[in-house]
Amino acid sequence: MKKIDDKEIIKKLIKEIVDNPYESVNYLKLANIYLKNNEYDLVINVYNSLLEFEPENFIALTNLGSVYFYKSDYHNAINLYSRAANLGVDNVSVYYNLGNAYAEIGDFKQANYNYLKALSIDKNNYQIYNAIGLLYQDQQNYDEALIYYEKAIMLNDKLPENYINAALVLRQLYRYAEAGEYFKKALDLQPNNENYMVYYANSLAAQGKVEKSNVLFERAIKLSKNSYQALLCYGISLVEQENIEKALEIYTNAIALYPDLSNAYILLGNMYSNIQKYDEAIEQYKKVLELEPANSNVFTLLGNTYVMQKDLRSAISVYKQAVDINPDNDELKLIYLEIVQEYINNKNNEGEDAA
Repeated sequence: MKKIDDKEIIKKLIKEIVDNPYESVNYLKLANIYLKNNEYDLVINVYNSLLEFEPENFIALTNLGSVYFYKSDYHNAINLYSRAANLGVDNVSVYYNLGNAYAEIGDFKQANYNYLKALSIDKNNYQIYNAIGLLYQDQQNYDEALIYYEKAIMLNDKLPENYINAALVLRQLYRYAEAGEYFKKALDLQPNNENYMVYYANSLAAQGKVEKSNVLFERAIKLSKNSYQALLCYGISLVEQENIEKALEIYTNAIALYPDLSNAYILLGNMYSNIQKYDEAIEQYKKVLELEPANSNVFTLLGNTYVMQKDLRSAISVYKQAVDINPDNDELKLIYLEIVQEYINNKNNEGEDAA
């Protein structure tokens, strides 16, 4: 019934536009209906038609900018938001959206300029502080990012995402205890959020509080609808605790539940390699290559394992495949050439010994 109603309204609005082509309100109403039905190309056509005769229509400029942003056409979004900003209307969302669009194309300077412009209009907007924090985080300027994230927390201490943002930066700064406090605050606000449990559990594990972390990992796995990430993080923590038997159980469970995902095979292979069970490690890496035959990193791991087995012939073959997949990796090429040379030297030495 709703779509039928919309069709009738659309017909009437189109007729109104034909009869009164310079009445902007009909274009805006029509665009809103198309937008509600996710018909973005029609939304663009309607707004462009409006802007042809009313190029300074603020609503059309900003809404069309948002449509282009949603479609990941950031340059068109920037053009439209800029036109809206140049109308002299001090609108927070325009500068905020401009900042977002510039951030998407990696223009730190313009993104930061527009975020700060938005803050000059609304200094208590925690979303803008978060956006600037993310901007600095992307630049790996974690100290500066933390300043803005903590300001966002001051402005809104009931939003768990604010604590998560700050905690992730603190973790990059190796301030695990402080990161843990923020992860806990986020979890306190949403006690059944399995992602926050995993964050907090990882933080506790990094501080050596493995009993508490293990309890949280177990709880997150039980609660999670998609437990893969929780299983992997738990497995990594168990390996670090040298609880190999339990880690094997967890990785095996992850593989049974998600057989088409590769990370559990890789982590299990790494675990076997670290405890010198090389045949088992090779088996896991080969399973990954069945899923991802162009994964040069796994070819490299497989080659490393053959080297540890002193099977240089197999290592050379595998490294060669890695180099073919990733020919621009100079470090990988060097490893390959070193193994080839070692193999040749060994053969020469064998020949000398036989003589």
